[in-house]
Amino acid sequence: MLYLEHFGLTDAGKVRRNNEDALLIGDGADETLFVVADGIGGFEAGEVASSMTVEVLRRLGPDEPFGDAIREANSRILAAARGDEKLSGMGTTVVAVRFGGNREEPRAEVSHIGDSRAYLLRDGTLRPLTEDHSLVAELVRSGDLTRAQAAEHPQKNLITRALGAEDEVEADNMVLPVEAGDRLLLCSDGLSDMVPEDRIGAILKEHPGEPEAPARKLLSTALDAGGTDNVTVVVVDVREREEPEEDASGGTREMQAVSPPAPDGRASRRRSGSARSEARASRSRARRKRSRGFLAALGKAIRGLAIILVVAAALTPAYLWGSSRYYLGFEEGEVVLYQGIPYSIGSLNLNREAERTGVKESEVDDPYRPPIKNHKLYTRDEVDRVLQDLGD
Repeated sequence: MLYLEHFGLTDAGKVRRNNEDALLIGDGADETLFVVADGIGGFEAGEVASSMTVEVLRRLGPDEPFGDAIREANSRILAAARGDEKLSGMGTTVVAVRFGGNREEPRAEVSHIGDSRAYLLRDGTLRPLTEDHSLVAELVRSGDLTRAQAAEHPQKNLITRALGAEDEVEADNMVLPVEAGDRLLLCSDGLSDMVPEDRIGAILKEHPGEPEAPARKLLSTALDAGGTDNVTVVVVDVREREEPEEDASGGTREMQAVSPPAPDGRASRRRSGSARSEARASRSRARRKRSRGFLAALGKAIRGLAIILVVAAALTPAYLWGSSRYYLGFEEGEVVLYQGIPYSIGSLNLNREAERTGVKESEVDDPYRPPIKNHKLYTRDEVDRVLQDLGD
């Protein structure tokens, strides 16, 4: 019989003042459901969106489809954003996995939107289970960028799909068989942006015994690499144990797993939990359907299609939060703040000059030059902090 052993934790990182990530670690209506959500939209707003998504999924029953919960979360985020100006433009990524199937064919179902990721470590080999919904990922799939180039691209965090971006949103779903010894990782981009995939795989292999050690090691590695974003890590191990003992009446007696209470993470900025939960073999299969048509089409796309995708997304401000994104540039020896994204289509600019900062190019220290030259994207709160540093 298979059972699950898991551990999850999240940290605000070394740069962000608040943590916009949220997680669910087997303590919802479905004990085999695990979720990571990474909020978008600036101080507090992103945190609201990710928390709302987790709370909706927390109520998801074992036999209820992911799609219904995803749509409900999307509707709630949109309604909250439209009703409160402070929450305008908020959104969130989400990646979720749950376990089910039957004794002969145990399975995991993965659903995701955005650039939070799921990985599977099996027989010492790490492979991604999700493909990012981001501008750079689309260019990789079209053949215009390599994965190595994508990892260093200045617009690698410009996502093309998220909860709260549009009235209708579609998650990518997959179902895969699982077996004893499998280790699954869910993470926000605060990990995947800071730690290369080969290093992630090495850490997961270094600690095979239980999930807490690799989860903590992955977090500390991301922080040591700079910790420029919130970091969330959930590690789930699929274990096997002896068959249930048969009692005198010929029935079976299941071995129960006790979940310890999770510590309160608010005081330490970090929430963590560890538990063991049964993957109930008798649960009926949830409706599963792969929504891969979009990705399959993109996989066959030529360079022009990738550019068309950029244009279409950029022309919908709510889709890429164009109105809430900022970047810096050098113009005539001065640092200039722009609102929007650094692209233009013919005579149509997808940005506008927002502010002449008065900071001279010659006054900018070396660490700040690459993000300005590469037009790194910021939220308003983030760019205000950068401008303050430049002024100082």
